[in-house]
Amino acid sequence: MTYLFIYLTPLINFLLFEVFFFKASFFYTALLLSNLFLALAITRITGKKINTVEFWNFCILPLIFSNFLAAYSLLVVNHYIIQFLFVINLFFILLYLKNIYQGERGGFLENFSSYSNFLAIFFSFSVIYGLKVFLDMPVWILVLVAAVVIVLVIHQIFWAYKVRFEASIIYTLISCLVLVQIAWAIYFLPFNYNTLGLILAICYYMLIGLIKSSFGGKLTSRNLKLYLISGLGSILILLLTAKWA
Repeated sequence: MTYLFIYLTPLINFLLFEVFFFKASFFYTALLLSNLFLALAITRITGKKINTVEFWNFCILPLIFSNFLAAYSLLVVNHYIIQFLFVINLFFILLYLKNIYQGERGGFLENFSSYSNFLAIFFSFSVIYGLKVFLDMPVWILVLVAAVVIVLVIHQIFWAYKVRFEASIIYTLISCLVLVQIAWAIYFLPFNYNTLGLILAICYYMLIGLIKSSFGGKLTSRNLKLYLISGLGSILILLLTAKWA
């Protein structure tokens, strides 16, 4: 029965996303149902009850990834890209459910979280900056949403790496403060939402990489230079090649 949840849940979510692709008015209904099916699958696979902290820790990554990918698809004009995003979401959910069933927080989930959270940050902040363009939302609302997303994503990565909450909370708060300030600063740059979202994702990657190295006792000057040069170099290339909004 558990395998049924592993393979059926991604397919159901894919079909629900297809529903709002053809009928945009069903967006919220489809998203709500997809979240419910995903939560049901996680509680079934992990055996964690819905009122436990551990259950919600398992839910953070797939819910943020899937929901913001769905919202991001509304900003995309090319139908082929939208379908490609839906396929990515299908395989993401399949891999996530399959591997938490096999080993919960094994080595796979650590690496999977690192790469998936990068994409989750990109999708979420592209949506946040896209709302600025399309809905002209107040900046304080966007900053508040950004702060919540950052705290949850960073908490999830520490949880995946089995870092105790007491040891990680100060890093989580400092990381949130740094990334929110960066998000606020680039908010006013004259680039499109994809470029701004990718800049923030690269900043997240540099910061979380340095923090993980610090926890593992591997934060050397060589690692520091590697992250800074690769990250800042990527941002520079992105800015030089990006289109203005």
